[in-house]
Amino acid sequence: MTPEEHDRVARVGRAVRVARRQAGLSARTLATRAGISQAFLSQVERGLNVPSLASLYKIADALDCSPSYFLDAPSDGEVLVVRADRRSARSVTSAPSTPNVWVAQGNGAIAEVYQYVIRPGDDVEGWFRRADDLVLVVVSGCLEVQVRGRAPVLLDVGDCLFAVAGTEMRWEHRGVEDVRVVLCVAMPGARPVTRSSPA
Repeated sequence: MTPEEHDRVARVGRAVRVARRQAGLSARTLATRAGISQAFLSQVERGLNVPSLASLYKIADALDCSPSYFLDAPSDGEVLVVRADRRSARSVTSAPSTPNVWVAQGNGAIAEVYQYVIRPGDDVEGWFRRADDLVLVVVSGCLEVQVRGRAPVLLDVGDCLFAVAGTEMRWEHRGVEDVRVVLCVAMPGARPVTRSSPA
């Protein structure tokens, strides 16, 4: 581990310790609530162990805060511009009528931005979940979002849907015009969309 990486791990540990103390919790109580060992939590707080993203989510859930609370805020100079011609195109599914998605890789709090254009008849069915927090913005058209265990939500132009990591959902095109959607993934270390089996 480089000195810079060690400093970053130490800052995460200090942030966890400060949040725990502000919540009035002992290390044992927090570890129990988070489902991790007290020894591991102690190592994280002292900067001796690098917590995984899953562990940060467990700790954050137990403290009723966002995992981003433990991470460094970007400085004013950390700005990344990705020009349209530098994005990569990917197919959403392997079906012949699948829409393409344009992906731009980020450098911090927003790791990836996807731009979907979904035409009537495009195959966007199927449940999926992301391993990170996200926000979905409808730029044009009308999209129905189904979240497993909840009533479907109809999103019109300008509507936003925020979802925490692991939320399982599927989309359905509504109306006759193309739907344009921007999906922003909110955490570093974003993983590709994974398909899950239908209910």
